[in-house]
Amino acid sequence: MTTHTAFREEVIPLSCDGYAYSGRIVHQPNARMAPIVLVGGAFQHQGAWGRVEQSFLEAASVITVDLPGWGAADPLPAHYGFDFLTRALDRFLSEVAPYPVNVAGTSYGSAIAYQWVQRHPERVERLALIGTMAHVSDHVRARVERLLRLGEQGRRAEFESGVLDSMVCSSPLVTVTRRPTVIRALSRALSELSPHDIAKFLDNSRRLLDHPDAPGGPTVRVPVLVATGEHDPLTTPALSREAAHQCADARFTTLKDADHLVHLERPTETVDLVTRFFAGESLGGLDYCHPVEYIGRRSPVPAPRTGGERQSSCAPEGS
Repeated sequence: MTTHTAFREEVIPLSCDGYAYSGRIVHQPNARMAPIVLVGGAFQHQGAWGRVEQSFLEAASVITVDLPGWGAADPLPAHYGFDFLTRALDRFLSEVAPYPVNVAGTSYGSAIAYQWVQRHPERVERLALIGTMAHVSDHVRARVERLLRLGEQGRRAEFESGVLDSMVCSSPLVTVTRRPTVIRALSRALSELSPHDIAKFLDNSRRLLDHPDAPGGPTVRVPVLVATGEHDPLTTPALSREAAHQCADARFTTLKDADHLVHLERPTETVDLVTRFFAGESLGGLDYCHPVEYIGRRSPVPAPRTGGERQSSCAPEGS
C-alpha cells in the first residue's frame, strides 16, 4: 500500500525475497523532463539528498530509494550481489515509474544504476554516473579492507578517520570547495552512526570486494555522463574515465576544486551539469568543470584524453 507522507510525495514500502525496503517519489507537476532516479552511495539514504533533490525538482520529479542494506531498509548479507540490488531497484521502478526515466548513480550506487540500465535500456533516457569505477583497483581494495578490519575490531575513531581519508582529499596542495564544512558534516554523521548502521556499511563493503567487476552483458548504448571531482582519492578520475570507455556513447569530465564528495562540495554545479546532460543541452564552456571528453562517438568538439585536467595530488600513482 502506498503511504502519502507529504504534499506531492509518496513513500512506497516493498519487499524482495523477504528483505523489506522502500522508495519515494516527489512529484513535480510542471516537469520539463523525465523523472530523475537517484541511487546513492554508502551513507546516502532516500530522504537525505537535500539541496541536490531540491534543485533537481525545479526540472523534474525525483525518485529516491533505500535498497536493502541502506538507510531504514533491512540489512542485506554480503553474499547477495549487485544483481539482487538491481532486481530490487527494478521492482520499485516498475511500480512507481513504468516509463522512461533519467538515472543518476553516485559512488556505490553507480554500479546498481549501471546494471539496471544495462538490463532495461528501453526504460532509460540517459544515465549519469558520479564517482564510479569499472573495477576495484588495488588502491580501492586496500582502503576497503582496512575499513573492514577497523569496523570489525570496533576501533571506532580509526574507522571514522579512515572513512574520511577515503572520501576527502585533505592535501594542502590543492583547493577543495567547502572542505572544512563538508569534513565537519561528515564527521558528525559518522559519529552518529549506530552499530546497526556500521554493520550495514561493512556488509556493503564486503559485497564490493566479493563482486568487484562490472557485470558482463550488452554494452550500455544510451547516452552516458561520467563525472567525478578532479581530486577524488577513491574513484579517481582515471578509474572514472575507464568506466566511461565501457559505454558506447559517453562523456567524461571532472569538476574543479572537488573530490569524491562532489555533490556536497559543489551541489549547484553538480546538479547543473547533470540537468544539462539529461535535457540534452550543450556541456561546452562550463567554467566549473574541465573540458568534456566525448567517448565512443564523433563529436564536433575536440576532447583529448588529458582534457586540460590537472593532476590530483590525492590520486595514487598508476591510477
